[in-house]
Amino acid sequence: MRRVAITGLGAICALGRTTAEVAESLRQGRSGIAPIESTDASQLRFRNGAEVRGYSHQGYFEDRQADFMDRFAQFAVIAAREAVTCAGVEWTPELRETAAIITAPAWAGRARRMSVSTMSTKWA
Repeated sequence: MRRVAITGLGAICALGRTTAEVAESLRQGRSGIAPIESTDASQLRFRNGAEVRGYSHQGYFEDRQADFMDRFAQFAVIAAREAVTCAGVEWTPELRETAAIITAPAWAGRARRMSVSTMSTKWA
């Protein structure tokens, strides 16, 4: 079995946009669950959720980059960047050639292209 050491953490979620913000939210007992604001939820069975409120890619990606990435993938890259910074990784040319972020969820991103009526019948 191969051993792994976690040397850095990263987060962006309903509780905060950095690990420090998430930790503070947890310490204060805040909930990330609230009425959904990012889409019309009137046709959904459940109208509350945990979403990253007020998110804009502009602080993290150029417009062209963001156009090619679903929102969930942007969050993965943002969290990975924070984790790499936290770990103190120095990006050598060799490391840049061998490192990668791989995401492969079955449904993530697809919901963005579905209509609310399709979502409510599939996930209600």
